[in-house]
Amino acid sequence: MKRTPIATIIVLTAATLAAPAFARDEGPRFAQDRLDALVAQHKEAARNIAEAPSREKQAQSDAQHGAS
Repeated sequence: MKRTPIATIIVLTAATLAAPAFARDEGPRFAQDRLDALVAQHKEAARNIAEAPSREKQAQSDAQHGAS
């Protein structure tokens, strides 16, 4: 099976035009957005960890009052 020059040109053109669609923006804006997302996740996790002891005490208190 012999490739024709037109088929080769079509394949190369399609690959060239498709490459930007799969490229990932690794610029400074992407990095800042990613950093902002990680900071927000960290704040949320820290808040949940800080609230855990008070929720635990509240659950124990509710259990004691419910058992009485």
